[in-house]
Amino acid sequence: MLALVLSGGGLFGAWQAGAWSVLSRDVRPDLIVGASVGSLNGYVIASGGTPEELRNMWLEPSFARLTDLSSNIRRMMARYTLRMPFAITATELPRMKPRIFRDSEITWQHLAASCALPLALPQVRIGMHWYSDGGLLGALPAWAAVELGATQIIGLQALPQATSWWLGQATRAFRAIAGHNPPVPPGIEVFEICPGRRLGSVRDTIQWKRSNIERWLDQGAEDAGATLTKLRAL
Repeated sequence: MLALVLSGGGLFGAWQAGAWSVLSRDVRPDLIVGASVGSLNGYVIASGGTPEELRNMWLEPSFARLTDLSSNIRRMMARYTLRMPFAITATELPRMKPRIFRDSEITWQHLAASCALPLALPQVRIGMHWYSDGGLLGALPAWAAVELGATQIIGLQALPQATSWWLGQATRAFRAIAGHNPPVPPGIEVFEICPGRRLGSVRDTIQWKRSNIERWLDQGAEDAGATLTKLRAL
């Protein structure tokens, strides 16, 4: 089973949209898994949204307003309905336990929880528990795809490294203590695609700017196109 896994990364999610515009010509995943912003991109893809629709979503400045996140998610879910297996990750608080939510159990609250970056967005209560960002314990949730039965994984890792030195140090220290990124078992193929060039700064991940979005869309397409030959061999 082939899984497409989409990482967190804030507005760098536009890079994922650009990469998918190329990958979609050849790649037919059986499962899509997303964390944080990857859960939003993944939801549209798993609902049959076209690469052009995904691109246009990113070019709309209102989509990126953090204060409008919940209403934007609800509008997205009103327009799109899942057509294939889909899962997202979120972090249960205060235990810092990674959780997987899938298919019909996913509501707009679950998507909001997966995107709930601490200090930037409110944490989300679902039932008896509070949840935080799905990429908090590890940006690319390949582990979740493995748990759901994937034997091949294509990962769109928009955030392979921290956007600043201090954030990198803090992230590494935090994940060394609480992170969740178990090794992929032998026999499972993982093909991870990362940006070929640095995408931008911490501010760029939360402040929408059309020139940045267009650049990331183009770079994602370029990065995916450069590796498409290898993917055809999967």
